Amino acid sequence: MQSDVLQTVQGWALALLLYPGLLFGIALALAGDWLLGVVRPLLARRLYRSHTRQRHFLQPLYGFLKLARRQASVAWERPASGVMTRPLCSALAIACVLAPVLALTLLPFPGNPTDGQTGSMADLILVLALLTVQPLVRAVLRLQGGGLVALRGAQDLGRLLTALLPVLAVVAALVEVSGSRSLQIAALSAAPETASQALVRLLAGLVLLAALPWLLDGNADRSRGEEMAATYAGRLLQAAALSALWSVLVLPALGEPVWAIAASLAGALFAFVTMRLIGERWAAARREKDAASLAWATALPVSALALIVALWLGA
Repeated sequence: MQSDVLQTVQGWALALLLYPGLLFGIALALAGDWLLGVVRPLLARRLYRSHTRQRHFLQPLYGFLKLARRQASVAWERPASGVMTRPLCSALAIACVLAPVLALTLLPFPGNPTDGQTGSMADLILVLALLTVQPLVRAVLRLQGGGLVALRGAQDLGRLLTALLPVLAVVAALVEVSGSRSLQIAALSAAPETASQALVRLLAGLVLLAALPWLLDGNADRSRGEEMAATYAGRLLQAAALSALWSVLVLPALGEPVWAIAASLAGALFAFVTMRLIGERWAAARREKDAASLAWATALPVSALALIVALWLGA
């Protein structure tokens, strides 16, 4: 009995701290951000390619350390009445880091030490709820700032609503076409057995690539002045968790562990780069409302088609 408990604790500790938790999330974020720096100049106009500086592999880590040093050197002023105190802000910022790490841990990524131990905790709704923590915390932190920062907080709430509707629609389609009638992620990530399952997975992958970027920080480049080190780290881990979720839901599960891990990693890196690029392209030269309308016009019809196919053809 004690050995079983010890084995369970060790499995969860390895999953949280190493794979597929914190260390895996950091490595995926670093690799994805570096790969994004390689791909982005290739999509730019040839005239400007020579002026694009290649990002260092550890550039996100340097950015985190820079923000941490700046945050430690700046004295915290006494807040006005009704504004959150520093301990509360710090606790909310830490939640931005913990939520995506826990979401990564609950994903049935190949080789997860908690495989078979997560039980009902590996529920897709629970994972999606964890992935909404970071946008909600970011919105709360900005709303209490007032002025233009508060407006960005309201935009964060709008981005969250923009993402949830098409995501929930494709989740319903995946549940229907899997035949399991279960929200357990492992039951949705089995290899497709029919053409209808493969088609729904393809449509779901397209929808998720369009919708999940709205759970990232669209105002990151314009709001670094008020960003904390923890929220910066949480933003990178959020991107890693969303990419891993895309890989688990869309790619069929392979039997061989080595090939399964390799395919999942490749899928996660592809999703990381693609979602970031889609977010940048849609946000560029568009107002937030226009970009959201474009996202809905793209994702909602495809998600509706996936749901219709799942309901009509069945499992």
